[in-house]
Amino acid sequence: MSKIQTLANKKGEVEFRKKLAVQFEGKTTVYEGQPSGEEYLQIIKDRVKAYTTYFKDLKSKKIPLGHYLEIGAGVGQGAMLLENKFNAHGFTSDISLETLKLGDKYLKLLDYKKMPLRICCDLYNLPFLSNSIPFIFTFQTLHHLPDPLPVLKEIKRVLTQGGYFYFNEEPIAQVFNLNLWRRDLHLKWFEKLLKATIILHFISRIGKSEVDHNVLEETFTLSTWEEALNLFPRVDAFLSIFPFSGKIHQTRTKKAYWLTPPFWKRLPLQILGGGIGAICQKEGNSHKLKYNTLHDLLACPNCVKKPKLKVTKNGDLLCNVCRSYFKNKNGVLMLFSKKQERVLYPNT
Repeated sequence: MSKIQTLANKKGEVEFRKKLAVQFEGKTTVYEGQPSGEEYLQIIKDRVKAYTTYFKDLKSKKIPLGHYLEIGAGVGQGAMLLENKFNAHGFTSDISLETLKLGDKYLKLLDYKKMPLRICCDLYNLPFLSNSIPFIFTFQTLHHLPDPLPVLKEIKRVLTQGGYFYFNEEPIAQVFNLNLWRRDLHLKWFEKLLKATIILHFISRIGKSEVDHNVLEETFTLSTWEEALNLFPRVDAFLSIFPFSGKIHQTRTKKAYWLTPPFWKRLPLQILGGGIGAICQKEGNSHKLKYNTLHDLLACPNCVKKPKLKVTKNGDLLCNVCRSYFKNKNGVLMLFSKKQERVLYPNT
């Protein structure tokens, strides 16, 4: 049976990122091992540069980039890039309200004008109509879960027939690692010495601050990735071996085990670990969905059948079935189930 992220893990992530948002603004240092201020801005700029390459590649493959949904967005830089440089329109989503609210600041810092529609929600319970989004993407998000399979099932529900799910910058489990301790982005002096000799990669793992706050930092084996990706009939996966930049392409076939590089590549991948990304297409023929505004694609997270939501005069949302009311917080729509919102955001 697939594991799912616990409510305690979600609460830990919300609290951790709430404090980290203050550090990202450069106001104070909360976590010594995490970036802040100008350093974080440079990280965002570097991500935008990488995402530009990814999106150009997808566009060259005739994959439609909008309307779209970004999952695990952080400040939403991926969606901002699509809105402002690729003429696409859509949603950016994250579990952290405070991080999404930072999007206003980074919109200006990146010299962008158009903001995507921001949604604060749970990725296991996406507040969207079934078969409503033709392109869903995420970066560096799935490894915060105990198993990617349940979330990919939810993503597939939301995708239109023939729609695409794209993810990148996810880790592949390293078999040979003593896992003696967790390290942060900012390394201690002895960790820097160990990194210089490549020993650090075999005796410790990343994610200290996250794990200390009950945020999951996982890596998955190729078999776990394969099981999750088998939800989609068409998959083009690309693997990389740490620390090399070359790509190993693997396309899903009718074989039971298809995510299996040649032994001479698979062995160093297992020993050293690496990265994985993939373009996944849902079955069926693509078609243009009719809607007036993006709000027409939003659905009630409290109702099992996910009925469409109604926009109120003040910009909040209302479900006509269960009468649930969802608030707009500084430009971010809060779309959790009642139980989750009570736990994750008791004071909103």
